[in-house]
Amino acid sequence: MKMPNDYKICNSCGEKVDVNANFCPSCKSQSFRTKAVIVRGSDEPVSLKHKLFYWNYDGEFVLSKSKLSAISIFLIFFISGLNTTIPAGYFTVSLIISAIIFLLGYLIHIIRGRPKDAVIHYNDYGLGTDIFHLFFFWQNKKTGEFVPSKTKIISFVIFIVFAILSLYRLSIYTLGSIVLFAVFFETPAFLIGYGIHKLTNPYPTNPKRIPPKEPKKMPKKEEPKAVKTAPKQPPEPEVIPKFVMYENKIEDLKAEYDAKEKVARELIEKRFTPPQITYTRFISVVDKATEVFNSEYSSAINILHLASEESPRIDSEIESKIAVLNSIIDKIEDLTNELVLSMDTSKDEDAKNLIDDMENLISSVKDYDDS
Repeated sequence: MKMPNDYKICNSCGEKVDVNANFCPSCKSQSFRTKAVIVRGSDEPVSLKHKLFYWNYDGEFVLSKSKLSAISIFLIFFISGLNTTIPAGYFTVSLIISAIIFLLGYLIHIIRGRPKDAVIHYNDYGLGTDIFHLFFFWQNKKTGEFVPSKTKIISFVIFIVFAILSLYRLSIYTLGSIVLFAVFFETPAFLIGYGIHKLTNPYPTNPKRIPPKEPKKMPKKEEPKAVKTAPKQPPEPEVIPKFVMYENKIEDLKAEYDAKEKVARELIEKRFTPPQITYTRFISVVDKATEVFNSEYSSAINILHLASEESPRIDSEIESKIAVLNSIIDKIEDLTNELVLSMDTSKDEDAKNLIDDMENLISSVKDYDDS
């Protein structure tokens, strides 16, 4: 049984976005796909698709490379054999090769054990999407994030080019021969790129996204000696260890916004003389942006301090608020840059358009919070 989740997935960057949002806070895309949480009762069977193409980790599924390879090899050679005089022989050979590939993959699967939870959670978006991620993306094993892979894209292009050459120039007409010929030229390029990837950047991240920081080690505070006349102060709420990472990130975003907002205000005062209408509008939008930013910041901190246990829903809500904070910071930074570049009064239009965008962003965030 599939139950609808409280978020959808951005088709452009893979970010989790609230189901009511009109655009992705990270990349501003308006193209989404829905993801369903699979909730199975004790008597409900696993779907055939998941049995054939996925590994099962306590009800959560990760695409299996060995299963996918075995099924693909079997189909390629079996279809090739249909055009020969010995289709039964091709069927037998393809079945044996596929079985060997699956058994080797299964052995590696057993030895490696369960992957990290982040890797598991960033899978099962649908068979087509998961295969697309496998062919064209690297997955960060620490965060689960998918990042486009130049190595995979280049090797795929090489595969297509030599597959076409084998089909039209070398007169190799069986599907298995075409694939083998193309793979022969693609494999060295992929292995070289894979080696470079492992040596230089084994945990890729999206450059547009601020990576989470490691939790800071807080020095132990010496407890003051008890004073009989002074009442004990209630202890500050403790944050779950996993959420310390979120708290540090949000605090860093707050400091970054305060610094950039101060610069923006100084530039507005230099650029426009009060009480001009333009000055009033610009300052008003910055005030609203600050109000919304502080509201989202306080809300996120309160959630972290009040949460009693880890939850995917809390993770999703905090990630959504961090994305909103990043969006507001980006708009303030864009406004600062436009003000610097348009100190001449004849170049006001770009700055005014940016103000319109900021007002739309603020309205969108407020509409979401009110819903």
